[in-house]
Amino acid sequence: MTKLVVDELLTTLSQTFTLNKNMRFTVEAIRPYIYMHNTPAGTFKIAVKSGGTELFSKTFTAAEIKSDLETTDNYAHLWKGIVFSNPAHIGNGEYELELSSTGYTYSETSYLGWIREHENLTNEIDGTPVSDMQNPRAFQLLTRQVVR
Repeated sequence: MTKLVVDELLTTLSQTFTLNKNMRFTVEAIRPYIYMHNTPAGTFKIAVKSGGTELFSKTFTAAEIKSDLETTDNYAHLWKGIVFSNPAHIGNGEYELELSSTGYTYSETSYLGWIREHENLTNEIDGTPVSDMQNPRAFQLLTRQVVR
């Protein structure tokens, strides 16, 4: 049985992250770990921000989640691939990944959530969490790599 630690999307959810390599990253896609409960209506947006300013974003719907999984099920959890039509360039610094929505109203019977990993963490964290609720919300940055 799989157990998920889910933060329900009420208005917005965000996760800060820091890039600290001496290079620029070309972000092709972002994959937040999303939970869908009973196919909520609305459009969802994932945005990367720096200092409160949106750098780039893309929207998706619950119907797209079902399409990605080739299912008619109303409940799912997945690494939602959000591919940008124009890759974005970011460098060292602190950023915020924000999940928001339009046309969506949270309900206990139908909502979108962002999962906090509690096994096999993909992102480094500072300190030692005392509970799974202190783990970061899970996401992956997919970057372009130059091979020479």
